[in-house]
Amino acid sequence: MNSFLSKYKILPPLSGFILGIILSEYFGNEWILITFLSPIFGALYLFKPRFGLLIFIPLGLLFSARPNLQGNNVLNFAGKELDIEGVLYKSPESREKGSRLFIDVDRIVIGGKEKPSSGKVIITTEETITGLAYGDRIRVIEAKLRPIRSFQNPGSFDIKRYYERQGLYARGFVPGKEWVISFGKSKGSNSFVHAVDKLRVKFAYFVRKKSPFPESEVLNAITIGDQGGIPPELRNEFSEAGIAHLLSISGLHVAAVAFVFYLIIKWILKRSEYLLLRFQVPRLTAALTILPVFIYMFVAGFATPVVRASIMAIAYLVSIVIGREENKLNTLAVSAFIILLWHPWALFELSFQLSFASVLGILLMHKFYPFKLNTFKDKLFTSVKTTVAASFATLPFIINTFGTVSIVTIPANLVAVPFVEFLIVPLGLITFLTFLVSEVVARVFLYGDVFLIKLLILGTKELVKFPLSSLTVPSPSYISWLVLLPSIIPLLFWKKYHKLRLLLPVFISGFLITWAFTSLRNPNLGFLEVNFLDAGSRNITFIRLPKEKTILIDGGFSKVDMGGFIEQSVVTPYLLKSGVTNINYLILTSLDKDHLEGVKNILQKFKVESIWTNGRKLDGELWGIIRDKGIVWKNILDEEIETLDIEGVEIELLKPEGEFNIKDSSLPYPILVRLTFKEVGLIIGEGITDANVITRLFEFNRGKIQNSVIYFPEVFMKQKGSLDFIRMLSPKIIVTNSALENILKLDNERKLNKYYNSSVFQTDTLGLVTVLTDGKHLQVKTFLDKKVNLIN
Repeated sequence: MNSFLSKYKILPPLSGFILGIILSEYFGNEWILITFLSPIFGALYLFKPRFGLLIFIPLGLLFSARPNLQGNNVLNFAGKELDIEGVLYKSPESREKGSRLFIDVDRIVIGGKEKPSSGKVIITTEETITGLAYGDRIRVIEAKLRPIRSFQNPGSFDIKRYYERQGLYARGFVPGKEWVISFGKSKGSNSFVHAVDKLRVKFAYFVRKKSPFPESEVLNAITIGDQGGIPPELRNEFSEAGIAHLLSISGLHVAAVAFVFYLIIKWILKRSEYLLLRFQVPRLTAALTILPVFIYMFVAGFATPVVRASIMAIAYLVSIVIGREENKLNTLAVSAFIILLWHPWALFELSFQLSFASVLGILLMHKFYPFKLNTFKDKLFTSVKTTVAASFATLPFIINTFGTVSIVTIPANLVAVPFVEFLIVPLGLITFLTFLVSEVVARVFLYGDVFLIKLLILGTKELVKFPLSSLTVPSPSYISWLVLLPSIIPLLFWKKYHKLRLLLPVFISGFLITWAFTSLRNPNLGFLEVNFLDAGSRNITFIRLPKEKTILIDGGFSKVDMGGFIEQSVVTPYLLKSGVTNINYLILTSLDKDHLEGVKNILQKFKVESIWTNGRKLDGELWGIIRDKGIVWKNILDEEIETLDIEGVEIELLKPEGEFNIKDSSLPYPILVRLTFKEVGLIIGEGITDANVITRLFEFNRGKIQNSVIYFPEVFMKQKGSLDFIRMLSPKIIVTNSALENILKLDNERKLNKYYNSSVFQTDTLGLVTVLTDGKHLQVKTFLDKKVNLIN
């Protein structure tokens, strides 16, 4: 161990620094920890120098400490309509629909009065905003800010924490460019970076204007790092093929640029006898290659992943210059240290984890099976070994984040990586450089690159059509990760301690066994489990029946088309974290565009046996997926779906009879889902949006609705008379997704739990609400409050 640490001296301080960042993330109170730990670890180091890594723990805490919000922070004005003015601190992000503006606010106008303010905000626009760049001063008028909020469900990505690390606490929305006023470059902005970003914006517009969609978005993503416009379905296809990393500028792209320019520069230098006799050409080549890497970083807009990848590449080139390239693990550790000093929270970002995991995997592969590049056969085997090493090293992170195992990832990467890195990327850079001189000349290279991208997309689409090209798998538990983590020890010390290799299959087997056990077992066997997800204004209910069958109810009218965001970012992670890959019944109570986009993701990601829809608007791509996968489809309105008895649970869909008028024709036809399990009844009012509608439903189904639990969304709870209806039902438990204050205002501030003798649970404040029953007794558990509530 001592010899290992003496060889890799950077690893102990890096480990201490990382531990400090982790303490800051999960315990907070950084300044108290720094005050307490610094003198203790400092004194320990004076007496025991071998514990030097401990002094880097307070350093990690210091660099990752979060600043306190100032009193005039823009977050304090959330919920109010105001004008905000500030400077774009990063390049605007083009989306498939609209744009996102990242503003460092310095003043606001509210009630006709201008006030100084501070803080960063994201403004989303429905229309695409063109012409803006880093460093521009802008004013957004009539914006209504709201705090950034995370959905509180198992498996959900903590978007609030992600943005807080960047000092970003609020977001807002405006319809289009009329609400955004540009004052040009801010006086305090870097002129060079602003000029480069202006060129990037012009190039992006040129590409979109002269080439078809989505090829234009792929080219912009690969060349200048503007990947916001890539459609979600294309991302999913690349993810299924295991080549999603090619759609963004990552370490692979930067390494390819460095490698290509290294070969070109080396070839040029070797033409000079003078240089060969007086310099070490490899070192001189490495030094000169740093410049193209810097240029590529400028072209890519200084995005965090690009800067991170450039630091890794430059660190390796510097190691060649100083003659230390043999100690590659130390070089990797140094680049990680530099990145974390600059951006400590990169430790928790997937791109950072994937970059370092893939490089570490390749280094370990080279350690045990050295790479050779002498013959074509050697080069082919080296390509296979690096692809296998990178794929297996990053697989745990891919599974944990996306719940996907690509079966075709190795052949796909063997073909796609050289195709992209040595053809599409260089041609894209040439297109950009020629664009600076002449659009006419650039158009020639652009058409060539677009043709190559068409081939890439076509090949990917055909590849994922193969049966079992990818598998959806549940997310591993924390126990599984703890079992797998020690496997790095035999990999690092294999050569010196040969018997350690015997532990490797033990750790891997333990990981697979614990993963399978925690994913497949049903801890609530024999119980009816109903989960009400925190999904904002949307209403998502997931039901586990007493044995093994599952029901997903996806409802609630969506006023804003978010491209199926809720299904992709809330429902899918929750199901995978819960060990669910099969859905027996998918019930849709709404068929607006947002739901249909989300359902496509559900059908592609999970095995769905039957889908019931509240209407017959299914057509196009979605209907093709249903047909190709052989999914049973029923229209609730056209068919008499009789009461089902599944695993001892009676399921009814209650709806009004005959003609029924709804004020807004875009709203779903009203239905209630009723579950009865022994002595317990549950009503889920997914499609209800009007008090008169629900009163009619009650009249039609009088005598049937006697329930222990009811779930009604915010749009119903805000209706006049809704509480009188709840009083008629007299439930023991009320679940809603609305803020309780909105309900109380409609009933003269009377509290529901006292007035109706009901226990109220809100998903917006408590997160996921789980109701568990054996058919007689009721238990309620919430995501944020882990205690079990027993309801009599």
